[in-house]
Amino acid sequence: MVSSLLVEALSSPTDVLVSFYDTYDREAINEFPKAVARYFSDIFRTEEALLEIPPLIPLRSLSSYHDRALVRFRALVQDTSPSPEMYLSKFRDGRCGGWGLLDSSQSNGDDTEFDYNDLRDCTVLWAVSVPGETVWYQTVSNGDVIDQSELPPDGLLRAHKYPIPKEAHCGVQIKMYGNIGNDVPKTADVLNFVGILNNEPQVLVAGSDEAMMVPTLHVLFTRDHRLGIPKAPEDLTQQHIGEELLDWIADEALGGDRDAAEWVLLACTSRVQSRARSLNPLSLTLAHFPSPMSSPSAVPTLSRVLSLLLPLQVTLPLSLDLLNSVPFAPESVNEDLHSGYLQLAHGTTMLMTEGGIQEGKLVERGVLNVRAIQQVISTQTLAYKFPFSEFSFPTDISFVILAQGTKSALFQTDFTLPLNPSSTSDLYKPKSNIKLPSVDKLDAFRRLVLSAKTGNIELTESISEHIQEDFVKQRRADNAISPEDLKQTITLARLIGLTKQEGVVTLEGWEHAKEMNKRRKARFT
Repeated sequence: MVSSLLVEALSSPTDVLVSFYDTYDREAINEFPKAVARYFSDIFRTEEALLEIPPLIPLRSLSSYHDRALVRFRALVQDTSPSPEMYLSKFRDGRCGGWGLLDSSQSNGDDTEFDYNDLRDCTVLWAVSVPGETVWYQTVSNGDVIDQSELPPDGLLRAHKYPIPKEAHCGVQIKMYGNIGNDVPKTADVLNFVGILNNEPQVLVAGSDEAMMVPTLHVLFTRDHRLGIPKAPEDLTQQHIGEELLDWIADEALGGDRDAAEWVLLACTSRVQSRARSLNPLSLTLAHFPSPMSSPSAVPTLSRVLSLLLPLQVTLPLSLDLLNSVPFAPESVNEDLHSGYLQLAHGTTMLMTEGGIQEGKLVERGVLNVRAIQQVISTQTLAYKFPFSEFSFPTDISFVILAQGTKSALFQTDFTLPLNPSSTSDLYKPKSNIKLPSVDKLDAFRRLVLSAKTGNIELTESISEHIQEDFVKQRRADNAISPEDLKQTITLARLIGLTKQEGVVTLEGWEHAKEMNKRRKARFT
């Protein structure tokens, strides 16, 4: 049964906010913003209730929402550098202040008398639609709310603050009233912001007096976002589905190369396991990947297939012109943080193609971009450039690179696997030619991928001892094997176990990892 309070909050969140303020204990007024967050979060405590709130999505014009509408916005925090703003927690007539409410007690708007004790700080951020969020995952997460009859998207306001140029997205100023100090969201965090939407003037250029109206979300509460999809039918066992998934990736995107399909799957499901021990996502180069015969800008079928499986996936066709012309790492320009291709949410898979790289010269910008990409691949950190300093922020991005030669032309990855397809004719086929599995089976594929990407696996003491003894034997037979090889093979064994939904690394998984690497090396001979 739907509560009347929920219905009222959906239709008029401002009235509910004001009513709550009117009944709130004035002795605890300093805690009011936190109380608001608890109050509204409780109203929408269930997933079903939360999905009743209209979402901000790129396919719907911001102007189609009525003024002070209640909305939810799953977004990436792009910029935390704007200075906090001050607001009146209450107006002269005692009414509630903040959350974009106006003081109607001022007769002509020129009366500036107020009690300084009523001033509070408001945190200001800029947030954008999660870059690389795939269409199927948007639909699942937003509750099937995408309506093709909606109005077209607005012009790309402040497009320089979105990582992927010219892609439709929402960019919104965020104002938070209860998150101060260490509670403020961090750059590249992904959160569900729920609040009241209006338009407010903002000075967009430092030192200028000219302001323009920007969409502003006055946050009532936030909710963490975790990757997840509905369960697959019980009769589709994970082992059976895992084998079918590898076959499907190989047949549809990699010319039947099943080994390549497994390497790609492991790379896409890997994530940062431990920053302290540098257990970063497995990075992979698929070598000898042919360039498209039709057009240099043709999209590889692998990109389309991965977008059907992964929640967050970005395809980046590299060229010297692109590397030399735009920043890949965020940088501050006139006190405004411009985004870059690498400012992505944790859990994103980036597929980079090198088919567009021809002979030429990397200028300074290009060299800096290559260094930034390599830094993320190797250390999972990204340096943000400010006028007099640089600050590194943690990332968690998986990389798969498609290279024409025997290795990547620009980057070092953990593993390089020469592609060995039975046919190259389908490596760039159009989306309409991809043979899709049934809806239930595709959902099971997605569940397996997400379970592997978000799951945990244990390396027991007995297996660890076996691996150490086995490694000593390998070193005796081949002194070229290094401790780094051991770490990478253990990473492979962990990923293999996760894709099989196993809670611990097994001897079979360890042997499987060794055999995979052996077959990979054999392709170079």
